[in-house]
Amino acid sequence: MTNNRVCCLYRVSTDKQVDFNSNHEADLPMQRKACHKFAASKGWVIVHEEQEEGVSGHKVRAAARDKLQIIKDYARNGKFDILLVFMFDRIGRIADETPLYGTASGYGVPKRGNSVSTTTPTNY
Repeated sequence: MTNNRVCCLYRVSTDKQVDFNSNHEADLPMQRKACHKFAASKGWVIVHEEQEEGVSGHKVRAAARDKLQIIKDYARNGKFDILLVFMFDRIGRIADETPLYGTASGYGVPKRGNSVSTTTPTNY
């Protein structure tokens, strides 16, 4: 894959998770570290990162999530090729929105630059 500019999204659902997850690990830094390690292993370059703190992917629709709107705008303007998340549920958990975000093409990223999760096997 020649287009390897990456935008990362990190998200936790509650304010309590901003600092620690259920295993008493710092959740946002863990997501960031996993994405950086994954991107490095693929030779990808992280060009942009967004972080949502205490934003429910189940209760808050994508249109009301400022960071997703920034990512969507960047995608439409060709600023990245791959949307990288720790797990796909970091993008969202609302059923009728999930298919849109299952591939970054819903954001305007070409099909060759799909969304990728560090925890899901990929062909990249």
